[in-house]
Amino acid sequence: MTKEEFEEFKSLIAIGEEFNFDFKNDEYWISHNGDKSFLSRTRDHYTQEFNGYEELFEKATIEGIKISELYSNLKW
Repeated sequence: MTKEEFEEFKSLIAIGEEFNFDFKNDEYWISHNGDKSFLSRTRDHYTQEFNGYEELFEKATIEGIKISELYSNLKW
Protein backbone atom coordinates (compact mmCIF):
# COMPACT_ATOMS: atom_id res chain seq x y z
CA MET A 1 0.00 0.00 0.00
CA THR A 2 1.09 3.56 -0.57
CA LYS A 3 1.83 6.02 2.24
CA GLU A 4 -1.54 7.70 1.55
CA GLU A 5 -3.36 4.35 1.72
CA PHE A 6 -1.56 3.53 4.97
CA GLU A 7 -2.67 6.84 6.47
CA GLU A 8 -6.27 6.13 5.41
CA PHE A 9 -5.95 2.59 6.82
CA LYS A 10 -4.77 4.00 10.17
CA SER A 11 -7.55 6.60 10.30
CA LEU A 12 -10.20 3.94 9.69
CA ILE A 13 -8.68 1.68 12.35
CA ALA A 14 -8.76 4.68 14.72
CA ILE A 15 -12.56 4.95 14.39
CA GLY A 16 -13.02 1.27 15.16
CA GLU A 17 -12.92 -0.39 11.75
CA GLU A 18 -11.36 -3.84 11.54
CA PHE A 19 -9.40 -4.92 8.47
CA ASN A 20 -7.42 -7.77 7.08
CA PHE A 21 -4.33 -7.38 4.91
CA ASP A 22 -1.70 -9.60 3.35
CA PHE A 23 2.05 -9.71 3.83
CA LYS A 24 4.21 -12.32 2.09
CA ASN A 25 1.27 -14.65 1.37
CA ASP A 26 0.05 -14.53 4.99
CA GLU A 27 -3.21 -12.90 5.97
CA TYR A 28 -3.28 -10.65 9.05
CA TRP A 29 -6.20 -9.09 10.87
CA ILE A 30 -6.48 -5.96 13.00
CA SER A 31 -9.37 -6.12 15.44
CA HIS A 32 -10.60 -4.51 18.64
CA ASN A 33 -12.29 -5.66 21.83
CA GLY A 34 -13.09 -2.99 24.36
CA ASP A 35 -10.02 -0.81 24.83
CA LYS A 36 -7.67 -3.46 23.38
CA SER A 37 -6.47 -3.78 19.79
CA PHE A 38 -5.02 -6.91 18.23
CA LEU A 39 -2.84 -7.88 15.31
CA SER A 40 -3.43 -11.52 14.41
CA ARG A 41 -1.99 -13.83 11.77
CA THR A 42 -4.82 -16.01 10.48
CA ARG A 43 -2.65 -19.01 9.51
CA ASP A 44 -1.80 -19.96 13.08
CA HIS A 45 -3.81 -17.45 15.15
CA TYR A 46 -0.62 -15.81 16.45
CA THR A 47 -1.84 -12.61 18.12
CA GLN A 48 -0.25 -9.49 19.53
CA GLU A 49 -2.32 -7.48 22.05
CA PHE A 50 -2.09 -3.73 22.55
CA ASN A 51 -3.69 -1.05 24.72
CA GLY A 52 -5.55 0.54 21.82
CA TYR A 53 -4.89 1.25 18.17
CA GLU A 54 -2.24 3.92 18.84
CA GLU A 55 -0.03 1.44 20.69
CA LEU A 56 -0.69 -1.13 17.95
CA PHE A 57 0.67 1.22 15.29
CA GLU A 58 3.65 2.11 17.50
CA LYS A 59 4.62 -1.44 18.50
CA ALA A 60 3.02 -4.11 16.29
CA THR A 61 5.57 -6.13 14.34
CA ILE A 62 5.64 -8.69 11.57
CA GLU A 63 8.84 -10.70 11.31
CA GLY A 64 10.39 -8.36 13.89
CA ILE A 65 9.73 -5.21 11.84
CA LYS A 66 7.17 -2.57 12.84
CA ILE A 67 4.16 -2.47 10.53
CA SER A 68 4.69 1.28 10.18
CA GLU A 69 7.96 0.41 8.40
CA LEU A 70 6.40 -2.39 6.31
CA TYR A 71 3.38 -0.57 4.90
CA SER A 72 4.73 -0.52 1.33
CA ASN A 73 4.77 -4.35 1.41
CA LEU A 74 1.24 -4.73 2.81
CA LYS A 75 -1.62 -5.58 0.48
CA TRP A 76 -4.91 -4.12 1.66
